[in-house]
Amino acid sequence: MRNGQSILRFLAIIYLIVAVVLLAVGAAAVILVDGTELFAIINSAIGLVFLGVSFVCFFIYGRIAGKKRKLLEAGKYVYAEVVDIDVNPHQKVQIDRMVMNPYYILCRYVDGNGKEYLFKSNALLYNPSGLMRTNTLKVYVDLLKPSYYYVDTNEILPETAVLHKFRYDSRRNKEQLMRAGKSVTAVTCGVEYFGRIVVSGMAKPGFLKIPESIARQFGISADDRGRAFFGYTILCKYVADDGTIHIFASGGIRGEPDSGHIGEPIKVFYEGDNFKKYHVDI
Repeated sequence: MRNGQSILRFLAIIYLIVAVVLLAVGAAAVILVDGTELFAIINSAIGLVFLGVSFVCFFIYGRIAGKKRKLLEAGKYVYAEVVDIDVNPHQKVQIDRMVMNPYYILCRYVDGNGKEYLFKSNALLYNPSGLMRTNTLKVYVDLLKPSYYYVDTNEILPETAVLHKFRYDSRRNKEQLMRAGKSVTAVTCGVEYFGRIVVSGMAKPGFLKIPESIARQFGISADDRGRAFFGYTILCKYVADDGTIHIFASGGIRGEPDSGHIGEPIKVFYEGDNFKKYHVDI
């Protein structure tokens, strides 16, 4: 499963590959083709930019991974109460062709002296609301240095889980998949809001607060915090025989959810290894 940390590593590798290709093309142009010095310089300059971005991503990833490793090795932790689960409207993550606003969990811990500590999880590429089994999470922290901490979300969804939600639900292949009849029974585990909205012909990002009167006038859906969104997808969870957890997302549905969609059995038709194509039969 790609979380916020592994995305950095993924991006760093991609930028590094692009940098190497650009630098190699620039060097080859100078050696093999006369009169291409300007092309080679431009190509190499762009390659160096990608190389620099790659190093920055690797550096940030190394710091985050190192901090997490040290906290886990120290073994000091508290159980903090979950006080909020929300989408981050100011951040977008793109994986493959899918773009989403990641979620986060806010936790609170009160020590024996009544002092309150707030801890925020790393970016989560799924809505954890329907996967929570308790209202507390383990937070690795030394309360003498409370700014250094790690919120352990593995109890919600382990890092070995596979998020298929970043592939499109194969509605175009729905009939073919259903005719083949190969399916698993999953269980719904909540919804995720998504998308851009259109006001007076202008596209705007989702999760912006807008007046209720405007929302009614243009038929725009809004969440319980008064933020606009275009529609939603239904998430579902399937546990394979080997224990691997798979998370799927239905095709997009415009408007507001008709329910919380938690705990409902649902068929997922698929083909190929690792659910290469799938369709959630809602």
